[in-house]
Amino acid sequence: MLTIGICDDRPLCRHLLEAYIHLYEEKKGLLFHISQFSSGEELLEEVHKHGIIYNLLFLDNSMKKLTGLETAKQIRQSESLSTCNIVFVTSADDYDQFTQVQPLQVVCKPGTQESIDEILDKVLASFIFNRSLSM
Repeated sequence: MLTIGICDDRPLCRHLLEAYIHLYEEKKGLLFHISQFSSGEELLEEVHKHGIIYNLLFLDNSMKKLTGLETAKQIRQSESLSTCNIVFVTSADDYDQFTQVQPLQVVCKPGTQESIDEILDKVLASFIFNRSLSM
């Protein structure tokens, strides 16, 4: 089962992304574990406290304290999460700033069902491939 984190300081944006993911689940007959976080600090605390490993993180960049980019940098430094797929869902115009943390994709906020479906297709295919290699 894929574990997905959604981190955005705006509840409406988090709920919209989760709704897109649930529609994908329904179409594909799948079930993901989805967690929502209102800040980068909350996400990082959850990861360090409970050791949860996320397969995919959707990060907003413009948050109150830690930005999505700063959060992503800390995630990349974490041994357990260094290979996590990161997608920035942002209204920022400068996508080049995100390349340093090697995101899977950068999506213009609020995103679309089609863009989220494509991302989930990629992550799911990679997840299945990696699981087959470890068997």
